Amino acid sequence: MTTHSVSPDEPRANPDDPPVVRPPQGPEGPRPGPHLLGLEGRIAIVQGQVFLLAVILIAQIWLITDALYELFSGRPERLGWLALASGLGFALALLVFFWPQRSIKGS
Repeated sequence: MTTHSVSPDEPRANPDDPPVVRPPQGPEGPRPGPHLLGLEGRIAIVQGQVFLLAVILIAQIWLITDALYELFSGRPERLGWLALASGLGFALALLVFFWPQRSIKGS
């Protein structure tokens, strides 16, 4: 991370990036604060969310495929369990999406 300031005329790699703001300084160095855009580890959290949601999506597609196979094969007795597993996957996806945001904003 560069520490020099970027002038308005100087081209930036990503124009949507917010301006870099140094964290507040305390007697022992930088103090933690509610700077969510510069929060260390935030990128890792988002990457983990994307990975887990991709795995859940693949599992959901497999469950739908299996449910359709069972339905068209004339064996509907497993459809309830497949629907329950799909619902649990959906709830898990919502948890993965919303829980880290709440814990970051709450800290």
